[in-house]
Order: sequence, then C-alpha cells, then structure tokens
Amino acid sequence: MTGMIQSEYVNASTRQDFDRDGVVCLRQVISPQWIARLTDALPTAIRAAGPNHFRFENSGEAGLFFGDVLVWQRVPVFEEFMRTGPLAAVSGSLMHSRTVTFYHDFLLIKEAGTSKRTPWHQDQSYWCVGGTQALTIWMPLDTVPLETSLEFVKGSHRWGQLFEAVPFDPTSKFRGDRDGRPPLPDIDATPGDYDILRWAMEPGDCLVFHCRTLHAAPGNPAPSRSRRVLSTCWAGDDAHYVEIKSDIAPPVRGDNLMPGQPLACPTFPRILPVSCPSSETV
Repeated sequence: MTGMIQSEYVNASTRQDFDRDGVVCLRQVISPQWIARLTDALPTAIRAAGPNHFRFENSGEAGLFFGDVLVWQRVPVFEEFMRTGPLAAVSGSLMHSRTVTFYHDFLLIKEAGTSKRTPWHQDQSYWCVGGTQALTIWMPLDTVPLETSLEFVKGSHRWGQLFEAVPFDPTSKFRGDRDGRPPLPDIDATPGDYDILRWAMEPGDCLVFHCRTLHAAPGNPAPSRSRRVLSTCWAGDDAHYVEIKSDIAPPVRGDNLMPGQPLACPTFPRILPVSCPSSETV
C-alpha cells in the first residue's frame, strides 16, 4: 500500500491548522521561474479561452473580470505545471491522502479598477465530486494586498453542510438550487458573527482551502494593480463522482464515470503517485 503523500512545504503544524481552520497560507511554494513562465503564458491563455470562459465589465469602469477553466488542456505550460509542479504533493499531504487526482484549473483575472466582487460560496457546491478529501489552491501571480485578498469563514468546512451554488454573475442563467440544498447564510449582513481570515500575499505564496470552506473575494479597485490568480482543484482517496441536478462548474463530468466511481480518468488525471497507471495524458 502506498504511503501518505508528503511535501516539503507541509508539516504536522500546517496539517493541524488546515484541519481546524479549513485554510492555510503557505509562503514561497512556487519558484520565481514558474511564476514567470505562467505569467508569460497569460496572453496565450486569454486568446485560447475555452467555451466556458466569462468576461464581466461594469459600465463606467476600466477594469475587466475574466475567468476560464480547463486552461491546462489548451496551454502546455499550465499542464506542465499541474503535472510536475509542487502543488500535487502539497494537496496530498494536506488531505492525508495516498493519491492525488487533478480535478480542474480556474484562471481568474481582475484588472485594476474592477469593483466586481466574488460572492461567498463553497467550491464543492459546483463540483461533481463527493467525499471530504478535496481542496483548492489559490495562487496569485501578482502582489495581493490584504484589502483585496481572498476572505474565508474560519472552520466553515466543519459545519457539515453543503449549500446551494450561487452565480458569480447575478444576471446569468446559472442554476445552483436544484439539489434542495439550503441557501448560504448572509455573511456580509452580520460579519461579526464569523471569524474571517485573510492574508496579504506575494507571487509564490499559496492559499490552500478545503472544498467546503466558505470564501469570497473583494473587487480590485486599485488604479494600477491587476490581480491575476491561478486556482487549481485537487482530490484525494475518498473523492468520487456524483451526479447533481444543479449546474456545475466546470460543466464537465469526466469520461463515462458512474456515481461512486473514483474520479481518475483522462479529463481528471491522477498525478500522484507518478507510477499510477491511471495518470493518462490527455
């Protein structure tokens, strides 16, 4: 039996913080070389945007809010980073897992002068993924000051509740309410009722958070600083495919997966251990 995956960036204290809070900030996990290569590839990623990308612009504002998923399938350096970078091992170590499957990536760009806020949500609400061993890594390619950094409700992954998915664009036709899940609490109405965590970040830092940790992001009103972020989503031993009635994001359900089956397939490749025969190349 393969042992638990280890990472040089994760120790017992880090795991304890993650298990308790549902989020940790890891400093300087990504090398400057990786940051430079991914940043240089952003224009290519935007030009090669897939059918599920979104682009929001508020009237009278200069900034743009752009997002796209499955970038790794179209831009080689993103796939190389996913397969050979340090994040798979970080994920496996924090999930206490023997395997790591890559679920998807999510490129988010909030240009300077963008007031658009990302609403409170749980990532797992949008996923065709069941189980508790799943997480997201939020990796900025730019300096992120405290006032525009991601916000988390401490310990919300331990509430034992999956809430309905909400659209990032309130004018969209996205439906996240068809599975009978309860609506999210109005966290912004009573922020004093919650312990909100956030960190200032530099390129190379990462926020790692559980798939059920409630989080949100403010706009980026700074006149001259973009906030470009690559999020990657990972699954561990107990993660499995589930059918949901609500819209999912990304709107992909793997390759002929049945409910209860492990996720690993060409669309959701298994990355660790590297010798695993199901780590197909797409």
